[in-house]
Amino acid sequence: MSHGEKLKVVDESALIQRHACSACGTHLYGRIENKDHAFYGLDFIHSELSKESGWDGPGFAAFVSSVIESGTAPSAMADIRQTLRDKGLEPYDCLSPALMDILAAHSAKAKGTYREA
Repeated sequence: MSHGEKLKVVDESALIQRHACSACGTHLYGRIENKDHAFYGLDFIHSELSKESGWDGPGFAAFVSSVIESGTAPSAMADIRQTLRDKGLEPYDCLSPALMDILAAHSAKAKGTYREA
């Protein structure tokens, strides 16, 4: 991998250790590091970012509410989810979208990245 030194864990306390580029912020993969978790060692890979052929394309959008933590207003989430659906990607969160938005907004406020519409 080129420039692996740029990858940093976004939140070391999170279940999925999301690795993002420290220069541009793009999330490249997430890893389950908890040895007691059923998915220990599983990597969530953003194969859509690969320039190599043969990868299956994305089939869903996970953790959609996490964009609130980077400054997206919670009021934009319905439109974001609809845009994903229009592109054939079902948006998923761990809980209902409304509850996930509340949790993400709370996290964004704690980080100082919360933004109103």
